[in-house]
Amino acid sequence: MRKFMLLLTFTGLLALSACANAVAGNSTADQSVELASTIPSLPSNGNESGNQGNQSNPTPSPSEQIDDREEFRPVSMLQLEPLIEGERLAILHTNMGDITLRFFPTEAPKAVENFITHAENGYYDGLTFHRVIPNFMIQGGCPLGNGTGGESIWGEGFGQEYSPNLRHFRGALAMAQSSLPNSIRSQFYIVQNNSLRSDFREEFEWILENMDEVIGQSPEGLPLTGRDLHTEEELRELINNGGTPHLDRMFNPNFHTVFGHVVEGMDIVDSIANVTTGANDRPVEPVIINNISFIIYGE
Repeated sequence: MRKFMLLLTFTGLLALSACANAVAGNSTADQSVELASTIPSLPSNGNESGNQGNQSNPTPSPSEQIDDREEFRPVSMLQLEPLIEGERLAILHTNMGDITLRFFPTEAPKAVENFITHAENGYYDGLTFHRVIPNFMIQGGCPLGNGTGGESIWGEGFGQEYSPNLRHFRGALAMAQSSLPNSIRSQFYIVQNNSLRSDFREEFEWILENMDEVIGQSPEGLPLTGRDLHTEEELRELINNGGTPHLDRMFNPNFHTVFGHVVEGMDIVDSIANVTTGANDRPVEPVIINNISFIIYGE
């Protein structure tokens, strides 16, 4: 059993106010909002005017603009947890190589269901990574190829899902959105940054500074802290590896939903992020998602 399953209750370790330093982005092909002079605009699906597709509504649409799991999820950096037998993984077969992803359905069920169902239905087959920015992220999943299209499996957008167990570490898989409510559709991105700015590092360091705070109880009724779940060395290695903490709810009121993580193929992500780009950060030579397959870990 993984260590984080020991926790029975969560006491709100991460209930701090978000820094307003990182302003939410609403970028489209011709609109972008910069966070700061050296930070790119946020990943956005560019869909500011509502649905642009004609997909039918196959299942009831998800409710609530923000699904907040902070009150009943323990703080365990799930991206640190080892793969377990039976875990379902997706392989993005691109024209530059394969990227293997894991998912966290207990933390972001809507985003996971949306991505997996789209992948199973072939929705992403032949689409491109239409926006790539080195030392930031690679973004895909737009059927129009320009960042302004896409539908969810429900035929309409849905809201963010927050879990204190997931962060925008390097390799994080997350959903793009516009600045409008319930605007998550089909576009996703992978965090590629491996060189944190000093102020970003300070934000991630907050996790280390609070490892001794009580965050729950063991089955025996003993208090548990973050240090009981992960060593400082484990967390420091993850933090030092890079990321974009300004996209997390901890530091951004218009946070983005993390729902998965790269477990193999970060070298491919790096290669994609460093291709030659033209206008709107679009690769000059298309980077194509040929298809997506699934495997069961351990089989």
